Amino acid sequence: MAVLLVEPVRAKPRPWPRHWVDQEPLLERQHDGLEAYLAELLWLHSPMQPAWTAAEALATERGCRRLLWDLRLHLRLEKRWLSAQGCLCPGHRGVHQQAIDDAKDALLKTSGDRQARLAWLLALQSWFTNHRHGPDATAYGIARSNASVR
Repeated sequence: MAVLLVEPVRAKPRPWPRHWVDQEPLLERQHDGLEAYLAELLWLHSPMQPAWTAAEALATERGCRRLLWDLRLHLRLEKRWLSAQGCLCPGHRGVHQQAIDDAKDALLKTSGDRQARLAWLLALQSWFTNHRHGPDATAYGIARSNASVR
């Protein structure tokens, strides 16, 4: 089994966008990247995949930790930019924190248990998709409206 989890190619650093019209597409690209990475991890954890070697198991564990790291960074950036647009309610902020806390806990509890890790990744995928198309979509729409008024 080939492990596809390699370090992403990094682009040259650019200054962070200062306006919502430029921030929203970056956040959406991050959403897309997180979804793709999550799908790759789900594929690797599939029962149809053969048993892993020790190196593959370690790479997959690192991949799960990387997913959590990337998710945390994305949610921090999203909170910062939505707050700046005046459209991040305390409930949305709380949902982000709860998702990270739950993901950290699940990552530790499922380490070394491929079936449990698959169940966690499926639950995370469900949360992420529902959150992206629910609370995030609403907040992004409000941010778009707020940005056009300014």
